[in-house]
Amino acid sequence: MNAAHLHLVLNHIPVIGSMFAIFILIIGILKKSDDVKKVCMLVIILTSLITIPVYLTGEDAEEKIEGNYEDVDEEFIEPHEDFALYSFIAMNITGAVALLSMFLFKKPKVLPNSFAYLMLAILLIVNGMMAYTAYLGGKIHHPEIREDKLPWESSVITNGSTNKSELNSGDKKEADKNEKDEERKKDKEDDD
Repeated sequence: MNAAHLHLVLNHIPVIGSMFAIFILIIGILKKSDDVKKVCMLVIILTSLITIPVYLTGEDAEEKIEGNYEDVDEEFIEPHEDFALYSFIAMNITGAVALLSMFLFKKPKVLPNSFAYLMLAILLIVNGMMAYTAYLGGKIHHPEIREDKLPWESSVITNGSTNKSELNSGDKKEADKNEKDEERKKDKEDDD
């Protein structure tokens, strides 16, 4: 397993982990259970620790795919990478606060609801950041979530009626592919 594969395997955990922590914290607040709220703090700590290798393997994943795959839209790599840094910092600050809370509110001290509400607000923001980072990452390789046309919806005509210099990068790739397909068909017809 290389770093790029590890990135793909782990990159869902910060989104799901922070969502899971929100769910646990809400239960802890509603049940007024100190133990459940502290379990949430442990989930936050673990999620923030897993965020470290997710972020660190992102650069290797970028190197692995840039220029090597036709179906990867490289224009989405930089926005994903930039926002991932902010999400990484936010998640790890949240993890540090959760770790600090485990020492400050050690038994017999109770984790106050005011702190739990503060953590809930922070978690909602962090989860939104993680979800947006994942969305940007998904755009790199999943055309179905892009706002532009899907590859099979492209109206690129390659028989000379469309100027390639006016096309965006995805349409240029599609035009090149269509040209190659037409050349193969002509070669095949010539062989017959």
